[in-house]
Amino acid sequence: MRDEQQLLELCKYVVTHAEKKGVSDIEVLARYSSALNVDLELGEISSVNQNMGVQIAIRLYIEKRMGSAFTNIATNAACDDAVEMAIAAAKTVDPDPDWVALPEPGKYSEIKGAWQDSVLEIEPGKVVGFLAQLSKDLAQAEEGLIPAYGNWGTDFEYKAYANSNGIEIAERSTDSYAVAQAVAKTETGMTPGVFAYDVDRGTDIDSESVVKDISETIRICKTAVEGKTGKFQVLMHPFVYGQLMQYTLVESIKGDNVARGKSKIGDKMGEKIAPDFLSIYDDGRNPEFLNSSVFDDEGRPRQRTPIIENGILRSFLWDTYWANKMGVSSTGNASRNMRRGLVEISPSTIYIEPGKRSFEDIISGVDYGYYIRGVQGAHSSNPESGDFSVVGNPAILIEKGELKGTVHGLMVSGNIFDLLNQIIEIAKDPIPLIGLTAPQILFGDVSIISKD
Repeated sequence: MRDEQQLLELCKYVVTHAEKKGVSDIEVLARYSSALNVDLELGEISSVNQNMGVQIAIRLYIEKRMGSAFTNIATNAACDDAVEMAIAAAKTVDPDPDWVALPEPGKYSEIKGAWQDSVLEIEPGKVVGFLAQLSKDLAQAEEGLIPAYGNWGTDFEYKAYANSNGIEIAERSTDSYAVAQAVAKTETGMTPGVFAYDVDRGTDIDSESVVKDISETIRICKTAVEGKTGKFQVLMHPFVYGQLMQYTLVESIKGDNVARGKSKIGDKMGEKIAPDFLSIYDDGRNPEFLNSSVFDDEGRPRQRTPIIENGILRSFLWDTYWANKMGVSSTGNASRNMRRGLVEISPSTIYIEPGKRSFEDIISGVDYGYYIRGVQGAHSSNPESGDFSVVGNPAILIEKGELKGTVHGLMVSGNIFDLLNQIIEIAKDPIPLIGLTAPQILFGDVSIISKD
């Protein structure tokens, strides 16, 4: 595939072809991607993979009957066949009385810096060298440290969308990432696994920060300490509360769940549900965020949507179908399962506005509590009630403002909507993750069970 414009021409061809077949409502989303990744296991390079290919998803409506089809062959003939399959599928289903229309064109914003030539120019051997050096640096950063897992990769994508309402839009993007997890030997066994990564639109990965983050945390985790059961202040890394939010709060702000009555805060619009100093946005346009793009998977413009602003619930996330059903506007949050043809609602990047003090300053004020870097079991959280019960791993004891050591088997439980109101302070430095850019947060009165 030469570029995104060639992909757009194919999408436009499909729309025209379907209209000639008597289809009045049709949309086409096409992607071409190329991914290079190198894997590391127990300090050794285990594999080098390069995958590339095209995906074309077609969705059409005939008298409110929806049909979809998929092909990974970027030719007119293959797309002609896919249109025929979608038409045949539409004729076999019942009409959807709630379907209104496909998306209309909007005002699109450029995402500056989304494309970096360096990603295309980098050679596989160089990526292997980057990951090997990261592993070496990790092993030398702390005595007994073992690089358990690592991955270094680059990706580029061409994306195009066209529909029968006149949307014709295309874009291109690149990214790279480095991921590492390590453990270390102790007198009684092993430390918990400590995980860190860095991402970039180009190839400027800060591997030194990854090494520093992991090695400094491992150093603390080498010391095992006893914890206490009760309610304590807990400082959470965005790795932690990000997972809790993914399975609870995020589900509650999706428009389809609101419409179905499956959101606990579906009737709280305009009400105060969090402290005044908490603001959470879904930001699909910030060029610093890896998931930002010009348009979503229905061709609607990405936007910056306030979810919670100064503690008040301001908006939910919508795609076109559910927005039309509920009489609101799409927020540009459609995400498409290419092969299955399904369109779902997904955030782009959740952004939490930072506070004023550093992570270190916040820790210095904790007399007794915990710092949690990772959790296990977040997927078992209840998306409707917001209840969760997870294992903190690693969970580090904070005593008189100092990180003392790791507490094994620490259980953390609560409710995400209560947890929002238990926020004491938000750190000043956001940490860029994939799909989430947010600082570390200190919560109060968090229920903790420490095994004897």
